[in-house]
Amino acid sequence: MSGKLSIDLDGRDPSSLHSGSTRRYADRKRNRHGRGRRGPLLLAPLPGSRTRAERFEDLLVESAERLADRWGERVTAIDFRIMMVPAAKVLERARAAGTRVPWATSRSARPGRPERVTLYRRPIEEACGHGAELLPEMVHMAIVEQLADLWAMDPQAIDPGYGSWDAGPDD
Repeated sequence: MSGKLSIDLDGRDPSSLHSGSTRRYADRKRNRHGRGRRGPLLLAPLPGSRTRAERFEDLLVESAERLADRWGERVTAIDFRIMMVPAAKVLERARAAGTRVPWATSRSARPGRPERVTLYRRPIEEACGHGAELLPEMVHMAIVEQLADLWAMDPQAIDPGYGSWDAGPDD
C-alpha cells in the first residue's frame, strides 16, 4: 500500500486542502465542534411542531367556524383576537368587582368598527390545569359567553350544546 490514504469528505481536490483558502461556514459539512448542522427537531407539518399559541389559535378558529355554521355572517363579521393576558385596565376592573381574571372580553360594534371578542390565552390555559383535553371546550365556552353578552341572549340559544359537559350521568 503505497501513497497516502485520502478520504473524500467534501468532494474537493485533496491538493487544494492546504492551499490557504478557507471555506465559508455555510460550505462546511459540520460545525466547528464536529456535531453537524443543527436543524428542526420536528418537521413543520407534524402536529408537535406547532407552538401553544398556534394550537390555541386553531381552537379559536375551530370554535368560530362551529358557531358560523349556525349563525353565518353574524359570527364571521366579528373580529376575534387573542392576547396572552388581559391588560392592566381589565385586571383592575376585575379586582374592583371582586371577580376572577377574565378569560375573554367583548366590545360591541361602533361605526366603522366591528364587534370584537378578545380571548386571553394564559388564564384559560391556567383554568384547564394540566388537562389539555379540556382546552377546546373552555375556549368554546369563553367565546359563547362573550357572544351571549354581546347579543343579549342566553348562551344555550347561541350554542345548544353549551354546558353539556357539565351534565353528569344522573342529570
